[in-house]
Amino acid sequence: MSGWAIIDAREAAPEPTPVSAARAAQLGLRPAPTGRRMAAALVDALPALVFSAPVAIAPRDILDGELLWILIAAIGALLLVVYGLVQLGSHGRRGQTFGKQLLRIRTVRADTLRAIGFWRAVEKAALVAASGVVPVVGTVVLLLSPLWDREKRGRGWHDRAARAWLIDLRAVDPFDAVAFEAARGRARARVTAAPSTPASSAPPAPAAPAGAAVEAAPAGRAGQGLIDSVPGRAAHPGAPSGPAPSSPARAAPSAPVLAPEAPDPFPPARIRVRLDTGEEYLLAGRCLIGRLPVAEPGEAVAYALPVQDGARSVSKTHFVLDVRTAGMTVTDRRSGNGTSVIRSGVEHPAVADIPFPVYPGDRIRFGDRTMEVLHG
Repeated sequence: MSGWAIIDAREAAPEPTPVSAARAAQLGLRPAPTGRRMAAALVDALPALVFSAPVAIAPRDILDGELLWILIAAIGALLLVVYGLVQLGSHGRRGQTFGKQLLRIRTVRADTLRAIGFWRAVEKAALVAASGVVPVVGTVVLLLSPLWDREKRGRGWHDRAARAWLIDLRAVDPFDAVAFEAARGRARARVTAAPSTPASSAPPAPAAPAGAAVEAAPAGRAGQGLIDSVPGRAAHPGAPSGPAPSSPARAAPSAPVLAPEAPDPFPPARIRVRLDTGEEYLLAGRCLIGRLPVAEPGEAVAYALPVQDGARSVSKTHFVLDVRTAGMTVTDRRSGNGTSVIRSGVEHPAVADIPFPVYPGDRIRFGDRTMEVLHG
């Protein structure tokens, strides 16, 4: 986007959280260089030194009760307090102090890329102040601690305590909705352009745990049975369905219309999933997920789960979740915004039409929405 573009809901939508280090790198975010961090800290310290100078210049006159020096010291102390509150408020709300703004760096929450808030800014400042208990050495070691970050994100000990991350605005500014959406678009383009691999080289599907067949109905949906299993029917509570099961624990009916003639060596299993809105569903077999999922000609499916998305980041048929006794896989259906699996904080983009193994506990990101695969 360029020029005086109007930001729509999709462009203003926040990045699904938590944002992993791999996802941040995919978006083009870079940690603030150590030199610029220290330069920003020096800029922020200069006014504080000026305001506290009277105490350092004439401590004897102040202690002896010299009215002029007492007045100067009191004014300096008041200005120091006001300056500190303004700095902390700006740091918590915008992620920038005077020095950070001058050096074009910003503090964001490492897991959401949003503002850290006033009290986390206070926590960071308090830790830096506490490091001065060991004069000079303590402060220097704390300020150099970003060099030892194992994630290579330049996060110091005080940053980790406050869940903060100092980023370089010359790369990407997540507070700029237009620029950040452009970064997300470039990331999606890189995922889409990734070279395809033969289906035979795809990782084998994981073996499903013994408890993968979930018998209970979706939690939090009293009075509703299992999702309609007729192919092409909407799998949500308001959709019309066939005869309702007699109890929530009853097994889902099969889909005889498109069932293959030969016996399936890997029959469907069942698993519960939870959308980022908190809704839970019980799925089994081959399931289509999207805004308005439709099976391809001749495709045998058990469920079609429509997911509402006002930002339209989710394609009509976005991906396929195949739940079998041999394991689960997710297959991106050539969606516009891509599909990825988040496992242990690391995001793995799925190549279109190539099954990717999924385990209970993983989260599936599709467009701006996410779905968690629950343990049976």
